[in-house]
Amino acid sequence: MPVLRQITTCTEPSTVVIERRGRTRDRPVDYRLEVCRRHRWLAETWTGRRSADGAGGRCGIVTDHRPFARIVESHVALWLRPLTANGPEDHDGDLAAALRAGYELLTADREPTGVAIALEHVARIADAITAGTLPLAEGQAQVLAALSAAETLDAGARGA
Repeated sequence: MPVLRQITTCTEPSTVVIERRGRTRDRPVDYRLEVCRRHRWLAETWTGRRSADGAGGRCGIVTDHRPFARIVESHVALWLRPLTANGPEDHDGDLAAALRAGYELLTADREPTGVAIALEHVARIADAITAGTLPLAEGQAQVLAALSAAETLDAGARGA
């Protein structure tokens, strides 16, 4: 099931498409990122074929077809770690602990922002999956949706 991510709040049409082809038969595309001319710098951290073919969608849209763990790794590497200096590998692989540490960092000297609140929400979902109170597939879908919302809130706060 593809996951829709929005890494900018820009409403401009895309002019560049970065598409990474999958190496498996059941998933011909890993992801597709669309960015406008002003935000093409965001594409520097995404590998894949770059072209204008199929451009014209909204800037910042990522359609991600990768498995859950790979999408979470992408969120961590490209967004969570730069924002909070935390990742699951810093907490024995515990995503919820990394998200809580990020929440604590973002709220240490100030009131919680939408991004911080979203991180805490994702941590609660991850805890519920671990505890077995949320079925795995449904919980993973909720984690990805909440991470995407948090990333979009952060993009808006940064003016991206």
